[in-house]
Amino acid sequence: MDYKFEGDSIRKKLTDAGIYRPLDNYEPEPEDNKISVGYSYPIKAFEKFLGYYDSYYNIAYNPSISFNTDFSLIFSACMYNRNNGKDTVMLDGKPADKYIERYRKPLEFFRKNTGVNGSFSFYIKRYRKYSDAKGMSESSAVASAVSRSIIKNVFGENAGKDDSYVSRYARMVSGSGTRAAVNGPSIWVSYPGINENESYAVKIPADVTKINYAIFPANIDYQTTSAHTEVIKSPFYESWISEKYRRINEIISRNFNVEDLMERAIEDMFSLNSVLMSRGNIVQTPESLGLLKKFLEFRKKNKRIFITGDTGPSLMVMSSDKKLLDEFLEISGGNYLIGSHHPDAHIKHANEFRKESEEYFSSIT
Repeated sequence: MDYKFEGDSIRKKLTDAGIYRPLDNYEPEPEDNKISVGYSYPIKAFEKFLGYYDSYYNIAYNPSISFNTDFSLIFSACMYNRNNGKDTVMLDGKPADKYIERYRKPLEFFRKNTGVNGSFSFYIKRYRKYSDAKGMSESSAVASAVSRSIIKNVFGENAGKDDSYVSRYARMVSGSGTRAAVNGPSIWVSYPGINENESYAVKIPADVTKINYAIFPANIDYQTTSAHTEVIKSPFYESWISEKYRRINEIISRNFNVEDLMERAIEDMFSLNSVLMSRGNIVQTPESLGLLKKFLEFRKKNKRIFITGDTGPSLMVMSSDKKLLDEFLEISGGNYLIGSHHPDAHIKHANEFRKESEEYFSSIT
């Protein structure tokens, strides 16, 4: 399959439908010791992605589709210093050396692309409804929140409100962060051969408010960064990606129908797990497999309920029929969290976080 041809075709369809458009331009206006705050909720993917065609610019092999959930909330505060000092990252009140390494490339790209020199300090805080868990897409929210805070800092409030503009820079931190930057359901336009400045997420006309959903948080010692390099070595990877282009075209032609998206989410979860397993990567646990088995039995008589997961054992169940979802949750026997489409955690925590971050920045200046 010619991925560039197929990707260009999808992008044209989105452009013709008024969904995708070129990014606006903003002029950098860096201000010494300025502090800006951004926040983000994580995502859950209908059409998933794994594996980078271009690992520097984080260009994925295929477009992907998701919507925001509210199982966690990430706040990021960014302070700019015009001196070329040391970039720093604090996560939940502690120095986060691994994040400094992870942000080295995005910050290098940001400085080169904007011409803004100097150093950046980040103060990041996670508000979770769960303890440790894998497959909750928390990293997508971190990437999005961090990117929005630096965009607001350097380019101003209007740029910070431009989801697609933030999305482009969030991509450099994490591919999934590209979609988390869009408030609502989105598609990330990404494929081999696309120009870097054309690869970002845009909002789609999917009425995800019809979806009732809940997640079963679970943990496993597995790093998604490893999966990105492993999965492309699978003998099934090319057929998995090719199928995605066919299904995405169908989804677009049906105007992002939510029942189609939920059906695709369950199909793509099984495909993702199969491709990973072909390389000896198992992301499920005995408990999550038990839940999956119970779900499949339940679904034999109830087709309008769906389940999905990403690179971890935290499985999310969803349905446009709330009674059907409640019925499964009642018999599931597991610990779950109910999701919402009207998250307000950022309002609750905004003043607290701003005060906390400002106190930290005052201590280092």
